Amino acid sequence: MDELASTIPPRGGSDILEEGLRKRIDFDSLGVNLIVSRCEENLIDNNKKNIIWQHLNYNEPLTQGMLNKFFVRSMDAFVYISHWQYEKFRYVFSVPTENVFIIKNAIDPIEFIPKDKSEKIKLIYTSAPFRGLNILLDAFEILDRDDVELDIYSSTIIYGSEYDNKYHSQYEDLFNRASNMPNVNYHGYAENSKIISALQHSHIFAYPSVFEETCCLAMIEAGAAGCSIVSHNLGAIYETASEFGKLLPIRVDEKQMAYEFAKALTETIDSYWNTTDLLKKQSDFFNTFYCWEKKYLQWNKMLTTLMS
Repeated sequence: MDELASTIPPRGGSDILEEGLRKRIDFDSLGVNLIVSRCEENLIDNNKKNIIWQHLNYNEPLTQGMLNKFFVRSMDAFVYISHWQYEKFRYVFSVPTENVFIIKNAIDPIEFIPKDKSEKIKLIYTSAPFRGLNILLDAFEILDRDDVELDIYSSTIIYGSEYDNKYHSQYEDLFNRASNMPNVNYHGYAENSKIISALQHSHIFAYPSVFEETCCLAMIEAGAAGCSIVSHNLGAIYETASEFGKLLPIRVDEKQMAYEFAKALTETIDSYWNTTDLLKKQSDFFNTFYCWEKKYLQWNKMLTTLMS
């Protein structure tokens, strides 16, 4: 187990986003109680406006408090991070349609760095292991190309030492496999700033997602960095990717998924140098529409409406 496991607090996407938002908005001074994802009655503050900022999916244990009518009635606003996510909550929990706001995830600007044609094509994976890493490794074996490298930034440590201690062993074989595969560089845990730099020097974001993302921060970062996107059309992925990327249908058969993903990677690798102008436009799109500056204005407008 990584020596850092006992010292690293959770630094998943939700943690990064909450830190970024609280840097920009002082909720305490506004008299607002911001609840992040956990639908728990004990988190309600009767002396403040209560806002639930939901990052999780409708079927996860921490969201089942939406069945608690007192919790729902106590919320002054519901903030969801994608339209897909909100629709799921609306259907499953019959949530109120009043004071519902869709504010997608945000990033700081990521510079687009043009690539040199003499470079080896680099694929990159920057998500949790259970979100499709096994499919990617299978696909990369099928790909079997020495002119391509795969960088993997994936670890259970990202969710903190408690999570790592509980779940690391479940993925140890997967991590070991990645560490020993030809042309694969397994990096494990890395600070977000290092991952951003790695994305800027990568060509293709290879993310065969088998997880219903509610708004994929890893994809937003990759898109802003100018990586070509190859993923699956599952959850809010299609909404996050907008008109960019190659999105494949999800399958029950993992072997078929790996084969189809390898085929999609081959097509993307072989056509990469013909898409550089489009990738610059993609980078501009993600940096414009997912930037903190724009999302802060949406939050500020929502809070102004709520407090009036």
